[in-house]
Amino acid sequence: MNRIVSIARMQTLGRLDALVWPLGVLLIAFTINILIFASLPHGMLETDPISGALASIYITCLAFGAVAVNQHFPLALGLSVTRREFTLGLGLFAAVQVVAYAIFLVVMQAIEDATDGWGLHLRFFGLGVIDEHAVPVQFAIYAVPMLAMTLLGTTAGALYMRWRATGLITAAMLVLLVLGGAAALIGHYDGWPAVGRWFVHSSLVTLTAGWPLLLVALLGAGSWAALRRATP
Repeated sequence: MNRIVSIARMQTLGRLDALVWPLGVLLIAFTINILIFASLPHGMLETDPISGALASIYITCLAFGAVAVNQHFPLALGLSVTRREFTLGLGLFAAVQVVAYAIFLVVMQAIEDATDGWGLHLRFFGLGVIDEHAVPVQFAIYAVPMLAMTLLGTTAGALYMRWRATGLITAAMLVLLVLGGAAALIGHYDGWPAVGRWFVHSSLVTLTAGWPLLLVALLGAGSWAALRRATP
């Protein structure tokens, strides 16, 4: 266990991208939104504006996952760390990071709600829907998709370490093929109205925490399957 914790701590060595950049990018996006909406004439917006810039921290977590594997996997193997220990250590660090970020987002959402959207009716963190749920549910809504994005990055990094660019591009093409084929079949059988009804009748928790949790399991298994035979 101590070795796994040490590997998790290794992710912080000289790594601004692992700890600072996700929050930094988010706060920059938040500041830009505040400046933009504060500059608008009073009463110009009839409803509470919702910003999609919250996605910036999720995209940054994806990039971290890919970079973490490519930078530290060769070093770890050079230090006689097993592939299993590296995978568990990276998973531990990602989990702690996601928990910390999700708590931060829950707190910021509460402040946003208390200040009526930072005095501007701006919905940056709550998106107008997350604040309707209890705090534990808010945490899950923030954390599970973030963990999925992080593991998507680690899976991409693992595929690159295992099969290099060929494996990464092949995997991307297969995903596009599956999604495109599914879209074609749905369109052929006129199933888009049913898909729309499914989204409408599904709860926010199901869409943002339930299904992404399944994706987390699949990506975790995929990352391990690639890393267990990868070579630097």
